[in-house]
Amino acid sequence: MGETDDDGVRSGKTVFVTVDTQEVKEELSRKGYTHILIQMGRGSFIPTKSAGKNGCLAVDYFTFTSSIADCLKSVSLVLSHADTWDTSRT
Repeated sequence: MGETDDDGVRSGKTVFVTVDTQEVKEELSRKGYTHILIQMGRGSFIPTKSAGKNGCLAVDYFTFTSSIADCLKSVSLVLSHADTWDTSRT
């Protein structure tokens, strides 16, 4: 499922997520994704970073970026939760 570099890290497809569960990680790995980039909210859950060795997904995360567009341009897939916006309250 992807090539490995000299450090044993797989290269390949990256997915950007705003939701994270073990089941999601397992399914993404089965689909050939090798890297997961998580945008965290203000919750208390902190993901575990991983270099992606031994067939595991490489995991990285951040809480804020001034240009999310740069992240979105560099990934193969975006998974996010949908939120409704009540325009009558603005």
